[in-house]
Amino acid sequence: MDGLKISDVAALTGFSASTLRFYDDTGLVSPGRTASGYRAYSGRAVESLRFIARAKRLGLSLEEITDLVSLFDADRCAPMQDRLRGLVDRKVIGAQEQIEELSAFVDELRRVRTGLDLHTPEGACDDECGCITDGVSGIAESVVLTRKPSAPRRSRNARPSDIPIACTLAPNKVDGRIGQWRALVDRATGVQSVDSGARLSFNRSVELAPIAELLAAEQDCCRFFTFRLTITATNVLVDITGPASAEPLIAVLIRGRTGRCL
Repeated sequence: MDGLKISDVAALTGFSASTLRFYDDTGLVSPGRTASGYRAYSGRAVESLRFIARAKRLGLSLEEITDLVSLFDADRCAPMQDRLRGLVDRKVIGAQEQIEELSAFVDELRRVRTGLDLHTPEGACDDECGCITDGVSGIAESVVLTRKPSAPRRSRNARPSDIPIACTLAPNKVDGRIGQWRALVDRATGVQSVDSGARLSFNRSVELAPIAELLAAEQDCCRFFTFRLTITATNVLVDITGPASAEPLIAVLIRGRTGRCL
């Protein structure tokens, strides 16, 4: 597959003719020439261009790609793998850092969104409405966040005691769920008993989204629990309550890393 025209190579590789000319001008991939002066690409050049296309999808810079192409053209895989491995490792670290930054940004947006539901003044915006500041500085207690299940947990007249004390979580996921609760309890600033359950206290700066997601997931499999997430002016409270027969299970959820109930 030699002697390919630039239009043929563009169709095979997805690169535009102008990009192929640029690669030729910079020496990245230089085709041969016909007697009349037209570019003529070999099959090997097409392979190099396909490799370049893949490297670009990995987010590599032109300088990094130029270095790799020289190794690719040397027909030795080991040095090529070593160089590419280091570049990919750095890209993984960079991508993870971007994910963490975006995740933190999403948490900030969710926190602001929550604040917008806490206070609506009669007139103009004020320092507590959440529009121009984080608000809630002078509010004694916030709205309690609740989650509506996708299907009714019980009939309108059903009592909490009518809900069976049974968990529907798959056995292979139990350890992971318990680990999530351990991590949550470790971040708590305090644990205390309340009527029919326990209360976890957190600093006001705690990220709300992971807590809400854990409570929602737990309620999906253990519908006999009742979870109450409350935001006050100074802290965040998580109440875990249920029937008397569920108290041993509540103790399991709030057991600390040492294995002792806090």
